[in-house]
Amino acid sequence: MDQRGRWDEFYARNRRPWRGSGSLGPLRVEPGMRALDVGCGNGKTVSSLLREGAEATGLDFSAEAIESCRSLFGDRAEFVVADSSDMPFADGSFDVVTAVHVFEHLRPEEAAATAAEIERVLAPGGTALVRSFAVGDSRSGGLGEGVRGNGIRYRYFTEEGLAGLFPGLEALSVERIDETMRFGAVRVRIECLLRAPG
Repeated sequence: MDQRGRWDEFYARNRRPWRGSGSLGPLRVEPGMRALDVGCGNGKTVSSLLREGAEATGLDFSAEAIESCRSLFGDRAEFVVADSSDMPFADGSFDVVTAVHVFEHLRPEEAAATAAEIERVLAPGGTALVRSFAVGDSRSGGLGEGVRGNGIRYRYFTEEGLAGLFPGLEALSVERIDETMRFGAVRVRIECLLRAPG
């Protein structure tokens, strides 16, 4: 089964696998901004964008994820089934782009193409928040890449590796965040805030 099939299966079994709304971290969103959430999953980050007053669009290659979002959000946001490496939007369509825990699931060539698409659809002066699991995360098993028991691919980034995917954007901040969880496991992520020229 390919990765799209794995994710469809995952969302068919877990309609709301992640609860609440996702943190936008250092990203500033103002009412009326056009916002795109790449790899929207079940809409956790879309929920936060809507709360800030953005005109939100969610994109995911999983039809099951998009169906779940449409039933949850109705017409409060737009949802599109499409591949992140070939987005059906015009150049400069969005003031804000988020990609939260997307890049760790992409092959290197897919990650490069997705980063290029984010650069393309981001309006001049627009900002992007990119968050990904990092090398050293307790789930990585000391590896940079692997497939979990559910068949879903994972990669773990360094700060330079993630920010380096976006040569056309200015890195406003690149931060490694370590969180000790309830039972002692350490979750590690990288958070990049990036800005388009102009």
